[in-house]
Amino acid sequence: MMAETRDASTYTDFDELMARLSAIVSSVKAKDTTIEQSLDLLEEGISLGLRATDIVEDPTFTPAEREALAEAQGEEDSQATVEEKPQAMVESSEKSEVAGAGSRKDPS
Repeated sequence: MMAETRDASTYTDFDELMARLSAIVSSVKAKDTTIEQSLDLLEEGISLGLRATDIVEDPTFTPAEREALAEAQGEEDSQATVEEKPQAMVESSEKSEVAGAGSRKDPS
């Protein structure tokens, strides 16, 4: 017996959506699934795939997820490699030199 289908737009959790897609794949592989059921599952799978793309492209975070993301980004910033830091300093220095070059007078 197939599980009840749910409107793809109601999914907000990516992991839950992926679990449903996995269940669809298992159902389609089952020998007792009819062609009509497989086509319905294919249609649902396509809708879920489009919804997954929407979730990834425009994430909506809970306050706890936002906090965890901010902490993770802070850790990444503080762990910049030795190569990244000097490059940022060189770029900053080059910008200063370019800005200062326009204000210098020609000594001739």
